[in-house]
Amino acid sequence: MTLPRLVWNGIRYHWRAHLGACLGAALCALVLTGALLVGDSLRGTLQQQAAARVGRVEAALVGGEHFFRSALALELSNDAA
Repeated sequence: MTLPRLVWNGIRYHWRAHLGACLGAALCALVLTGALLVGDSLRGTLQQQAAARVGRVEAALVGGEHFFRSALALELSNDAA
């Protein structure tokens, strides 16, 4: 008996197990692909929402417990608030 014939006989005899393994692998591939697509879409949506909340802000100064002088906004630029 040749090797291809032996493989064919094994596939033919155990076709139910092979079918189950193939269907399981296909299902896993579909689930992973769907999760990747949903995750990518969610990440894009969250980035858009964050950019919309920030607006045109390019930089921010954090003073902690201290306050800034109101004249500092005029010294930085015309767009500062």
